[in-house]
Amino acid sequence: MAGDQPVWAVAGEKTVTCGHCGQGWFWHRRAVMSSSTASMFGVDAFSPEAALLSCTACGRIELFEPRALTLRHPEG
Repeated sequence: MAGDQPVWAVAGEKTVTCGHCGQGWFWHRRAVMSSSTASMFGVDAFSPEAALLSCTACGRIELFEPRALTLRHPEG
């Protein structure tokens, strides 16, 4: 489920910006990354997770290792 507030993120001590439009606010969600083989054998739960950041301006999706991100929510 996507967060109900946009976030900005830091990965590797660098602020994440959209690779298409350059802005820095994203919708965040976590997803299980599964291969077709894992799906076929029903072991999707053992596949690695990814953090998805979807740009609030243009919709481009960026993928990250969840532990590599620090997320910040807007004040208020």
